[in-house]
Amino acid sequence: MKKYSRFDLFSLGLLAFILIFSLARFKFLPQFIDGYYHLSAANGFITSGGWTGWSWWDFAPLGRPQLYPPLYHLLLAFLIKAGIGGFTALKITEALITPVFFTVLWFVGRRLINDRFSFFLLLILSSFFPFYSSVSANVPASMAIIFGFLGWSSLKRERMLSAIVFLTLCFYTHIGLSWIFFIAYIFFAITDKTYRKKVFKVMFFSFLLYLPFLIHQLRYADHIVINISAEAYYSHFSIFILLLGIVSLFFHLNKRDFPVPLFVGYLIGSIIVFFKYPYRLFSAQGIIGLGLLSALLLERIFSKMEAKRGAAVVIFVFALLFLAQPTVSLDAGRPKVNALDSTYYNIVRARTDKLLEFQSLYVPHLYEPIVDVIKANTALEDIISSNVDVCAQMFSALSRRAALNSMLWEVKPLPGGLDYSKAKLFVLLKSDDSIRINSNVPMGLEKLYENDLAYVFLNKSPFSEPARVIAARVGFVAIAIIVFSLVFLLIFDAFGSAKRLR
Repeated sequence: MKKYSRFDLFSLGLLAFILIFSLARFKFLPQFIDGYYHLSAANGFITSGGWTGWSWWDFAPLGRPQLYPPLYHLLLAFLIKAGIGGFTALKITEALITPVFFTVLWFVGRRLINDRFSFFLLLILSSFFPFYSSVSANVPASMAIIFGFLGWSSLKRERMLSAIVFLTLCFYTHIGLSWIFFIAYIFFAITDKTYRKKVFKVMFFSFLLYLPFLIHQLRYADHIVINISAEAYYSHFSIFILLLGIVSLFFHLNKRDFPVPLFVGYLIGSIIVFFKYPYRLFSAQGIIGLGLLSALLLERIFSKMEAKRGAAVVIFVFALLFLAQPTVSLDAGRPKVNALDSTYYNIVRARTDKLLEFQSLYVPHLYEPIVDVIKANTALEDIISSNVDVCAQMFSALSRRAALNSMLWEVKPLPGGLDYSKAKLFVLLKSDDSIRINSNVPMGLEKLYENDLAYVFLNKSPFSEPARVIAARVGFVAIAIIVFSLVFLLIFDAFGSAKRLR
């Protein structure tokens, strides 16, 4: 690599800002609600002794198939088994993923093209606040993108073994993002004869390594439900990224020089995978394709300008994105234009709470006493429930108890999986008219605790029963051997590449 340029210094300044802000938010994490599902899965793996294909801790006691790729859950389990509390492990991963993600984004962009491109890419995506928020809120998706980008970088440097490993890790981290990168590789192989054999080799061996888990997923395909979630009515659109990205697409659609077909392929893959998820397509992981193309067009424009005009372009773009990044947002389906909506503007003006996905639902003085009551009145194998699915998932994760109702509604439970008489303890939220106590909750419960958030009731009927713990199909020892083998392959490939260069 060449010496650091002024664009690198600008990029490092942005990365330093992101790191400081991410660490400063530690006490406000976890962000939003997804982390509680992942922590529950990690707790379940620990109790089972490794990965199990049946989620016995959700919709207990019958459970449902465990179809979510396991890598992030195994990372959390490793941190917990290393002595870090589960809640703290969740906070650590969410605090670190944002600076790590944007650092890898900048690093790979610099390797794929140059320092100017990587600066524009970092600025464009980090300043789009909904996307910035999604990086921390959806850790597995962010990890998968990191692996996907590192695979692209490995392909550029002809480290084929590393490219195979990274795409495999992507498959075992997130379902949607792995297929987006796979589609990008397909498009690249079709349009670029030079890399065709190498790309097909990466795709073939990665898919072969993913096949055991794919077979498991296909076995329970009838449990998968694909619906347009309510978040579609709260999508956010970056005017800058959409306009510049579409213009850039027309300029580069037929370009064959590396890595342009990968960028176009990522966009095509995002449209295919996130077709029914508008929020993900326009506000989160899907917008990366247009972000890459936008940065590419800016880099090409800058490269054809003389120094003074080029500097003016950089200053204008920086001011527009760092201070403004205008957006159009949907509020329950109604569009609203926000002239000043950049990540950095919202941070400086302390307006980050305007985005629901950036907030934490955890209130220590309300949650912690309830967790203590749950632990004191139930055993590890007992089942808890709530009148709100998200609430059941949160307290299941925090107390390490199985939940009768749960999140990840894309995977259906077994018929009869919501028998409320089976739960040993209920956390019933005090709420407005939108949340009502389910009529199936058994009558004659004993109230154990009450605070401003909820009631806690104990079910003393003889119908409650414990969760049915299922032993691991792949134990932690085997998982550790697999992980060390993959790390060894990456190191071996790096040394081999360095030897070939010498």
